[in-house]
Amino acid sequence: MDNRQIGAHGAPGKNPGLYEGKNFSNERIDEQSNGRFGRMFVIGEGVTEDGIEKLQPNPVPRYDLRRLGAMGGPLEPKNGPKTGKRDSLAPAGITFLGQFIDHDITLDVSSKFSSPQMNAALENARTPNLDLDCVYGGGREASPYLYQTNKSEKKGNLWERAKLLEGLQFTGAGTGTGRHDLQRNGADRAIIGDPRNDENIFVAQVQCAFIRFHNKCVDWLHAKAVKEKKGLDDEELFEKARDTTTHYYHRIILEDFLYRVIGLDMLQAISTQGRQYYFPNGFNGKNGWPERPFMPVEFSVAAYRYGHSTVRDTYDINSGTKKKKLFDDDLKGFQPIPAKTLMDFDNFFVAQDTTATQFAHKIDPFLPDPLFQLPEFAAGERSLASRNLMRGRIFRLPSGEAIAERMIEDGVHIAYNQPMTDSEKIGPDTKAPKEIKELQKSLSEKYALPETPLWLYILMEAGIYGKGFASPALQEEHEKKSTGGDRLGPVGGRIVGEVLMGLLDHYRDATGKGLDYDPDVPAGEAVKLAGMKFGPRMSMRAMIDFAYS
Repeated sequence: MDNRQIGAHGAPGKNPGLYEGKNFSNERIDEQSNGRFGRMFVIGEGVTEDGIEKLQPNPVPRYDLRRLGAMGGPLEPKNGPKTGKRDSLAPAGITFLGQFIDHDITLDVSSKFSSPQMNAALENARTPNLDLDCVYGGGREASPYLYQTNKSEKKGNLWERAKLLEGLQFTGAGTGTGRHDLQRNGADRAIIGDPRNDENIFVAQVQCAFIRFHNKCVDWLHAKAVKEKKGLDDEELFEKARDTTTHYYHRIILEDFLYRVIGLDMLQAISTQGRQYYFPNGFNGKNGWPERPFMPVEFSVAAYRYGHSTVRDTYDINSGTKKKKLFDDDLKGFQPIPAKTLMDFDNFFVAQDTTATQFAHKIDPFLPDPLFQLPEFAAGERSLASRNLMRGRIFRLPSGEAIAERMIEDGVHIAYNQPMTDSEKIGPDTKAPKEIKELQKSLSEKYALPETPLWLYILMEAGIYGKGFASPALQEEHEKKSTGGDRLGPVGGRIVGEVLMGLLDHYRDATGKGLDYDPDVPAGEAVKLAGMKFGPRMSMRAMIDFAYS
């Protein structure tokens, strides 16, 4: 019997019939679900074996989707709001932290634009466990090329075998003093757990920061053990440092990333009401072992691709390198990080309750111009908007309106004790910014879309309902500034929040270690809510400050 209390993070939802604790419905996922994709919402005719009405796939023709997302179409900024006027309230680095998290849990290497995909047959090349295998690989024995083993043995400092290998150190004064590149092979390719974390210089430096944080934890924990005269061999030291890094990462996801991306209201709604669609009955599997999670296509193909809208056209990298265009040669990955493009972290990540100096773009239906002309390596379709729209069709996703209606029928909340209502579903009479109203008109008249593709719907509702991210100290300022697009709306926020919070719960169920973990290293300041202090709250900036202190 599940002994968690209603209201606890990840408590059972109100629809336990959606999943059987010991036997998943094969309408959602095949029985060997680990490492595979699945569905939060069953599609097809009639009802499921649990009596839940199935949703219909959105039948928009492929040609119309390509045309809708093409350069010169209604999703390009010059045909919507003007470029440069789309700043959100979130710091620019949130885009690349989101990319790093994505690479930790999902990789589709087999689906194609030419044919529909069956979720049970599609392999996820990553494990959805939020275990930082993109940093640690298979551990010191399975992935020895990631660790300092031989180097430390030669130095005689065996405790340093607990460290991860870093690349060449940047020299000279300025931002890069004391920082390292990723370790690389003779072809300048990064030797890391997931090569995608070298695909641009921003996510590569997020990867560098996590490696550096782990190594700093090793130093900190070793010094503490020496001071307290406690013996720690290199294996014990490695496990403690990995534990600290992984759980700090989990707190960053909840308290910094989701706090900004879905907002405090949705965090509270899911925490108090429980998950409704992603393992709502918890991860109670056969024989007492936690059930194996799957990666929902509604998340990976639609909701989590909100991040494409937050990408900037240009970035101020540091005081000496400003306004680099997105696909500038210096920003490309799979090469040594140029010293001149070392991120000034002040431009990308900020402490809690601090206004950013460079912002991510709004979450709305308008992508930056460069994403309509992807580099040649993208192969085939050059517009990322068209690719996203067509991928949703390939996976036979329901429309955004269909999922919104289901959520309203199921009584899901959008804030503590606040059910979602028809007023949160986008319709022709919805009050929206001018550019989104014009897009709605175009979708109806020019493209004759009866319903909206899920990815596009999620961007539209964020642009309408996503006002602020509820930072207590800056709430009044944010309410004055925000016109939408600062966080996800009801459908997108629910899908992203349930999946990531669910995966955090699964890690706890599998390891016995959850978000109540109190790290042995400095963790930043306490957070103030409703006049009371809680904390400390982990943030990406606090992690970076410790890593490079």
